[in-house]
Amino acid sequence: MTEQSGRAWFLRCGAEDVGELAVLVGDRGRVTAVAEILAEPVLLNTDRGLTTVTGRYAGQRVTVAAFGMGAPAAALVLEELAMLGVRRFLRLGTALAVGGTGLGDLVLADGAIRNESTSASYAPAAFPAVPDPVLYAAVRARLRDTPRRWVSGLFASQDGFYTEMVAARPERAAAVSAHLAELVRYGVRAMDMETSAVLVAARVLGVRAASLCLASVTAPERRRMDGTERADAELALMRTGLDALTVPG
Repeated sequence: MTEQSGRAWFLRCGAEDVGELAVLVGDRGRVTAVAEILAEPVLLNTDRGLTTVTGRYAGQRVTVAAFGMGAPAAALVLEELAMLGVRRFLRLGTALAVGGTGLGDLVLADGAIRNESTSASYAPAAFPAVPDPVLYAAVRARLRDTPRRWVSGLFASQDGFYTEMVAARPERAAAVSAHLAELVRYGVRAMDMETSAVLVAARVLGVRAASLCLASVTAPERRRMDGTERADAELALMRTGLDALTVPG
C-alpha cells in the first residue's frame, strides 16, 4: 500500500527511489554488505529494520531490501516494491540443508512446498510455488560458472523454526525429526521460512521472482557456518545473485 504521497507505507520510499530489479534479504546486515559492492548506493529506509538501499550493479539500478524473518514480512516488502515498479526479485538468504545438501552449498529453488501460511492469503493451496523460468535460468547459468558447490531442488518453507525445523525442546524432537524425514522423501534439499511465499506472491502480483540461498546450517546435525567462512560464502552468494539478476531478460 502506498500513501497519498505515493510513498510505500513501511519502506517509506517512492517509485523514483527504486530500480526495476530487487534483492530481498532477511538480515539487514546483508544490505550493508551488498551496498559495498554497489555503485552509488543510497540509503532509503531503516524504519522497523526494513533497511533498503538502491545503487547500481553492472550499470543497472538495483534495490536491496531487508525483511527480517518470516513469510509475512517478506511478502510485505515484495508487495510494496512491486507497487513502486520493481519487476524482478531475487531472494538471497540462508537456509537449512537437508536431503544431502552440504554445509556451504548454494541452493537454487526449483519450487517450494508451501508449509507457511502467508502464501494462502495470495492463492489457494493448489497454486504452485515456482520461480520465474527466465530468472531461474539466469541464476542457474551463473551457478555453472561459480567455483562453489551448488545444487538445485525443492525448498520447504515453514512458519515454525523451533517447532518444524530445529527442535528447541526435547519433547518436540521426535515430531521435528519425522517432519524432516518426510520432506527428504519428497526430495526437499533446503528449508527456510520465506521462499514459497515470495514465489507465490510474485506470481500473483505479475512480477518475476526466484530464490537462491546459502545452506548455512545442517539438519539434523545442527552444524553451522560462522565467522569469516560464512561472511565469504554470503559475499559469493550476493555476487552470484547480482550477476544473474542483472542479465537482460
